This record gives sequence, structure tokens and C-alpha cells, in this order.
Amino acid sequence: MKQLYKPITLHQLFTRSQLTIFILTFTICSTIFLVISTYTMNAYAKNSLNILASALNERIQPAVVFNDQMTIRQILAEYAQQHPIRSIEVSSAQNAVLAQAEQKGIERFSSQTFLDYLFYSQPIRMEIRHDQKHYGSLTVYGNSSELVSFFHKILLALCIGFILLLATVYWSVNSVYQYLMQSIRSIAESAQTISVKKNYNMRVSNSDIQELQALSAAFNGLLSEIEQSNKSLIVENDKLLHQSKHDVLTRLPNRSSFYEALFQLFDQAQHQNAAVLLLDINHFKKVNDQFGHLAGDAVLRASSYCVRQILPPDAFLSRLGGDEFAIIIPNTADANAVEQHCQRVQDCFSSTFIYEQQQIPLSISIGAALARLAQTPEDLIAHADQALRKAKQSNEKCYFYLQSKNK
Repeated sequence: MKQLYKPITLHQLFTRSQLTIFILTFTICSTIFLVISTYTMNAYAKNSLNILASALNERIQPAVVFNDQMTIRQILAEYAQQHPIRSIEVSSAQNAVLAQAEQKGIERFSSQTFLDYLFYSQPIRMEIRHDQKHYGSLTVYGNSSELVSFFHKILLALCIGFILLLATVYWSVNSVYQYLMQSIRSIAESAQTISVKKNYNMRVSNSDIQELQALSAAFNGLLSEIEQSNKSLIVENDKLLHQSKHDVLTRLPNRSSFYEALFQLFDQAQHQNAAVLLLDINHFKKVNDQFGHLAGDAVLRASSYCVRQILPPDAFLSRLGGDEFAIIIPNTADANAVEQHCQRVQDCFSSTFIYEQQQIPLSISIGAALARLAQTPEDLIAHADQALRKAKQSNEKCYFYLQSKNK
């Protein structure tokens, strides 16, 4: 799918902002510099042209008074060649042109032409007087030949300044970007590591930048809350998991845990050396009906505690439900050894239970099956269940399933 919006990178944002600042700064500074330079050159041009025109007026005055046109032309030609003058014109009192001179060899399109138009577009006009009498006028157009080099130096300075400022902006953008990205990269890497490893004990490193430090502090605060929530969630999950696998009354593993342990036993190579006992309290309903359910619960807790004490440490005792219990005894391949365990379990129920000064007699039936006679966990449970039914039918305390597994 084609992306409709392409987000801008932080480097592009920095570059654009810095270039904008650079352009504005350079434009303002260049404008101020050009205005000052233009004002200075204009003042210099007018002042120098006035001085030159005054000196020329004094020198040409006698020749004009005596109407010596040859001398006038010589003086004008000399000034036009030796001084920055574009043209000179001398007129009589009757406005008749007595002499004029022009500078030759000026290009039509050049820096001097531009500066002439800018600073010397208006001529200097002076009256030629002697003894308070008007003899004519002097018109002088200056040229900017002496300002061209200064103008070129200004342009060169502007170019050098532009290059230096541009290089400074480039260095500034990259330096600030690298410094900022170093702090952001540290935060991003820490966040990514925390996300991948799910290690909420980690914290984002501090930053020298105040805004990023505030972001790090907020992120670390969020991590602290997540860590506490995660710990609470783990505790609750463990509690629920324990409750789902254990009986609430006797705190023994429940039916689900029993089947899980039995299947794990068959995954081991030594599972044939194990036995399963199914226990059922005879006429337990009468106990509840005669003595009450609280008495029945007390009997179940006491009997389960007794059985747990007499079994081997590696045996697995569970409550399947109601008055039914199951035992997995590993490393017991001999039926005689299993019978001894059955006898000890019977002893736990042979004593009379006393609840609130009431004697409660009990008896149990046990169905035993050996794992070596079963091919699957289901077969072993079926054998033990069949043995338990036989025990109840024959009123035997313990009944063994000893048929061949090939039958």
C-alpha cells in the first residue's frame, strides 16, 4: 500500500529551520551592509565630484573670461584623461557651448556603467563668475572608475560571508543533530531492549538536554508502574495457577494435576517401576448426612494430612473430587511393596475420627495397578479404577489389578 504521508526526519527539520534562519540573517545583514556601503559611496562620489568641479572651475575661469576656447579644450581634455570624469561641458553666458570633452572606452554593460547610473546620473553644475559677473557655466558628469574596485570588494566580501555562514550553518546543523540524536538514540535503544527482553527493571539513561531528561524521567516513571503491575500480575497468575491445580479444601493437587503428573511419568523411561492407587472412602455420604458437611470437610483434611505423612517423599497424592483420592508411587515395581503402602494408607482411616466430641468411624477401598502392566496412562487409570470397583464389590480393603498387559 502506497504511503500517503511521508513524515519529515529530524535532520530535515533542523536543516530547513537553520537554512531559514541563515537566509533571513544573511538577507538582513547584506541589506544593512549594502545600504551603508551605498550611502558611503554616494557621499564619497558627490563630495569628490564637487571638489573636482570646484578645482576645474577655478582653473578654467581665466580662459572663459578671455574666451580662449583652445585653452578651455586643452584643460577639459586633460581633466577628462586624468580624473574620473565621464564628460565635461563649458557654456557661455548665452548658453552657447564653448568646449566639451568625454571619456572614451567605457563599456555599455559593466560594473562602471551600473555605478555611473547609480551615483553619477546627475551632473554638477557651477557658474563661472569673475568680479561678480556671470561669464558662463560648467557641467561635469563624473564616473565611478575609482569605485569599481571598492564595489568588487564588497561583492567579494558578501560571497565570502555567504560561504562562511553556509559552512557554519552546515556544521551547526550536523553538530546539534548528532548531539541530539545521541541522546534520543540512547532512549530508543533502552526502550527497544526493554520491549524485547521484557525486563522492566531496566531504566532509560539520563540526558544532558532538559527536555529529553524530562522525557526520560516520565518514561522511567512509566516503567516503574509497569514493573509494579507486572509483579502484581505475576503474583496473581501464580496464585490462580496454584488454585487451578490444587484442591481448595485439602490443598492437595487436583484431578488436572494428577493426570498431568501421570502423563509426565509415562514420558520417562522408568515409568514401568511405578504404581497408582485409587482411594475411595466408603459410605462418606452418611458422614455428611449424620454429622454435617463441616465434619465431612474436617475428615477429608485430617485424612489427607495423615496419608501425606506416611507416603514416600517422591509419591504424588491428589484429591480427584469428593471422597476420591489418587496416589502415584514411583520406583515401586513389586506388588508386595505396593501392598505395604496400601496397609499404611488403611491405617490412616482405621482410627476413629473425633469431631466436636463425636466419633466418626471410617473405612476405605483401594484399587491398585502397576504401570508395567499398562501401555498408556489411560490403561493404567482404567486398571486402577477396575481394581477399585472390585475392592468395593468384594468388600476388600485393597484390590490389585494383576492381569497381563497382553490379555
